Amino acid sequence: MVQEVREPAVDVFEERDHTLVVAEMPGIGVGELRLEVKDDLLIITAEKGDKKYKKEVLLPGSFPREKMQVSCANGVLEIRCVK
Repeated sequence: MVQEVREPAVDVFEERDHTLVVAEMPGIGVGELRLEVKDDLLIITAEKGDKKYKKEVLLPGSFPREKMQVSCANGVLEIRCVK
């Protein structure tokens, strides 16, 4: 059986002191997330049961992973990239 990889809807908001990435990922919690950063590219992957997500997000700059604050509630993932 081939598992479908879904591409979640993502919005990027540029704020004064941070960049906020918001992704819709129903059924996913922080424990199922994997974030990878390559220069200004954020790669979000998640897998739980039969749900699998992958999205590449171009950020307005390079952010180290340790400067990212992650939360996930009610199927909405928020990644706050502190400047």
